[in-house]
Amino acid sequence: MDLPIFIIQELSGPYGPEMTEKLRRIVEWYNIYAAGAEFETEQEESEEFTPTRLRSRKIKRLISKQAEFMVGKTPDIKISCPNEKKTDQGKPNESDMQEYIKEVLKKNLWSDKLLKGAKDCFIGGKVALKVNVTPDKLGIMFVPADGFFYETELDDVDVLRKVVLFYCVNDSEDKTEQRWWRQRYRMDKGHCYVSESLHDGYGETVPGHEIEDRDTKLDRIPVYVIVNDGLSGDTDGESDVDTIMDEDSWYNKMRSANLDSIRKTMNHITWVSGASPKAFEKLTNTPGAVWDLQADPINQGRIPSVGTVENSFSYKEAYADTLGNISENMHDSLGIPELSLEKTQGLMTSGKGLKMLYWPLICRCEAKWTAWKPALEWLTEMVLYAADVFPNLKKIYGDFRTADHVVTIDNQYPLPEDEAEERTLDLQEVGVARSIKSYLMEWGGPDHKGLTDDEADAEIEQLIQEKRMLEDSFAGEM
Repeated sequence: MDLPIFIIQELSGPYGPEMTEKLRRIVEWYNIYAAGAEFETEQEESEEFTPTRLRSRKIKRLISKQAEFMVGKTPDIKISCPNEKKTDQGKPNESDMQEYIKEVLKKNLWSDKLLKGAKDCFIGGKVALKVNVTPDKLGIMFVPADGFFYETELDDVDVLRKVVLFYCVNDSEDKTEQRWWRQRYRMDKGHCYVSESLHDGYGETVPGHEIEDRDTKLDRIPVYVIVNDGLSGDTDGESDVDTIMDEDSWYNKMRSANLDSIRKTMNHITWVSGASPKAFEKLTNTPGAVWDLQADPINQGRIPSVGTVENSFSYKEAYADTLGNISENMHDSLGIPELSLEKTQGLMTSGKGLKMLYWPLICRCEAKWTAWKPALEWLTEMVLYAADVFPNLKKIYGDFRTADHVVTIDNQYPLPEDEAEERTLDLQEVGVARSIKSYLMEWGGPDHKGLTDDEADAEIEQLIQEKRMLEDSFAGEM
């Protein structure tokens, strides 16, 4: 569907046609992701034969695997207050802030939205992370690349000046029946304003569905744009679909052509020589059939003969090699290991061995996290800031006092670790090459995830007290 002109007119300068072309490509990438890349067949369709058009949807599987590996295990968002004094209960306000964030994310089904948002980013080249702030609710959502556009400050591509979000509420060939929702955020003198409206396909406002510029009471636009890969100053990012769509087209074409070859030659060819033409009318291929072949009188008593021609499929090795190379290149482009049964036989299955196999994907995901970690830090700060603007949110998600804090994003990958062996080795080093505190900071706490500096000090103090109690008890018995 073509975008209505009133959406394009939101852009400043002569960028309307360019934006239309970009959105068209984004829609094409989503279609390829869903159905596979298009390809041309070598043989035209006829009454006798219809060429196979089998799309593998390999792109969809690869992008899904990449997203699942990167964020399938939801990253931890940790808040620490270094200036808060520690009490017997730890740091109460730090815990309150952590619980507030945890409750907001839980009520917004964060894990599911994060996984889907990552897929959208990889497909469209970018995605918008939006926080809908109201006095009594915080809504978190990801907006695909074909549902928004934005403008940044002229001298800083990291600062948003305007964001326009839109989607088609009702699709129809009749533009008067179409319904387009539009929401515009803009900054003016340090204040964020938002307007909303509902339009038909011609851009006419539907009566009763328009909200003029409203002060959100925020000092920033509640939207963060995450760009996938790209170069310096790139505001559109790179689509992973675009990276491997050509290979996918050839992959689909070769698999379809191979199926056509099998369809044409899967049954052997039977030949008959020297038989009467009338005898052919009675020949059948049913199991157990007996053929009565009468000699052709023209051949002067020559005995008829029957034989078959088998298909050797001599191109099998070349086909498998070519298809394997195309598939391998698609995997390499996204850093995803191709772990077929044949390729993994004899390889190590320990945590370190699997980590080695997945190392290219780990490196690729770490590169993507350079864009995603700042986005999650921004989200955390935005959610905390919203509670200062609308204090009623603390009654809904949890009360806390605003304080200096540090946000840490700890991403995780779903790979098994040789933790038991590593803990044993590290424990042997305690007192020889490392301190007890160092060991606790790496392996202490629930699930052996490690303790903070203050938590490790408290744990050591507790160990000292327990040791004294045991020594005093032993001395009393003596």
